[in-house]
Amino acid sequence: MAFNAGKLSKAGLAAIGLAVMAIPATSAFASAEDPTAKLSEEQAEQARQIFTDWSCGQCHSLSDAGGVGHIGPAFDGNDGLTHDFVVGRITNGQGAMPGFGGQLTDEEIDLLSKYIVQAKK
Repeated sequence: MAFNAGKLSKAGLAAIGLAVMAIPATSAFASAEDPTAKLSEEQAEQARQIFTDWSCGQCHSLSDAGGVGHIGPAFDGNDGLTHDFVVGRITNGQGAMPGFGGQLTDEEIDLLSKYIVQAKK
């Protein structure tokens, strides 16, 4: 039986769409995790180390990481910080803050952003 695209119904297209959605996600899609999900202690420790290694605490205060800086915005108590906002600032910088895109991997930036949003008190 030959495939005839002209006879494919809307119901047939919907069935194909549902079948594709039922295929388990591979690692290529795993990066679309919930940015508000709580980090494990191991992930938090990795992010804390990035924060320290890249001297973020010299400019920003974040008590969980020992950051005491007063040059940039304080992270503790800053309700305006969202994951997407922090990713954008770390990646591209703004004002006196340099961008770290290309120096940190996308995964490191994502982890650090999640950590900052989670750790701010």
